[in-house]
Amino acid sequence: MVSEGNAIHSSCAVVEAEQGARASTSPVRRAGNTFFKLLYRYTHTRAWRHNERFAHGVALERDAAGRLTGMCIRGHRLACVNAQMALAPDLHDAGQECHLIATGPSVNLIDYRALHMPRVLGVNGAIALTERQGVRFDYYCIVDTGFVRSRPDLVERVVREPLTLFATPLVLWHIAERIGLERVRCRVFLVDDMLFPAGHRAPRMGELRAAYDARALALFDAPRPLGFSLDLRHGVFDGRTVAYTGLQVLASLGFRRLYLHGVDLADAKRTPRFYEEASNMQPSYLDENFRDFIEPSFRHASALLGRRGVDVRNLSMESALGEDIFRKLRWQTLVRDAACAGEPARACAPESSCAAMPGFAAAATLAPTPARASALA
Repeated sequence: MVSEGNAIHSSCAVVEAEQGARASTSPVRRAGNTFFKLLYRYTHTRAWRHNERFAHGVALERDAAGRLTGMCIRGHRLACVNAQMALAPDLHDAGQECHLIATGPSVNLIDYRALHMPRVLGVNGAIALTERQGVRFDYYCIVDTGFVRSRPDLVERVVREPLTLFATPLVLWHIAERIGLERVRCRVFLVDDMLFPAGHRAPRMGELRAAYDARALALFDAPRPLGFSLDLRHGVFDGRTVAYTGLQVLASLGFRRLYLHGVDLADAKRTPRFYEEASNMQPSYLDENFRDFIEPSFRHASALLGRRGVDVRNLSMESALGEDIFRKLRWQTLVRDAACAGEPARACAPESSCAAMPGFAAAATLAPTPARASALA
């Protein structure tokens, strides 16, 4: 998720890629976007400026509790599933598990065709594994506008899949501008930023403490404004890495056992993501954010999830997150354990990621989903 601080770095880093992406947007629309953005910027205080892209052509819908329920961009209403979602952790047994696949280079060391993964959530460029190793994703999380601007090719592959995409309104605005909402085939769940809520003023930490109880939100006693959302409908904390957002998504859905893939977070500025080469890698700001935001966010979250009975294992043996945060586990152990249990050692996907999705209403209330082929198809 791009907060105001990150947005400055991100906007500078993707100028070249954005210039190429603008070819799909008419000059008149670009001029209009710029005009209304600047008008909003100069007529609102800093606490409101994260909304400058919503100054024209965007309508956000919220329920009586202030939670996002819908979004309309230039008259096109998104098919959001926020209203159908009922978070109910009690629906799960202790064995319910999900794999969160990030994009660190350690992903290249895993043979996904040998893994049995009941549910999978991907972030950013993890979609490359669909073509490379037949991985099928049930859920996806994109909260970084820089990724949308720099890799619209990968984003388009995500939105065409029969999955549920968790994304901020700002990300969806950029998708509409660069890809077009008519190409979106996935279901969409609108994710709000707790520190920079869409269409609202940025709240102070004291205001957050007063507005939410411990069942919905955990605010950490740290020098920085850090926290962890226990109710996705209210929003998430970015933690300066999309993997942290994905962790909150899965915790809110009620999964009790989580496996982290590619959450390396080490020397990211000089190390290509698993789907990149050194010649085409996009900038990363994980290194400079690690000490003050990323590491303490995961450390506090680990303690919180442990108290709630959520078991998190890190499959990246070289991850910058130490064993004292999440216990590390070699991915081959999962293959061995599956073989001992007599489970199929294949990466497979359910027929409907939403109908079988923990915490969602009956499939009849949602758009039908085509049957999903085996990951080896």
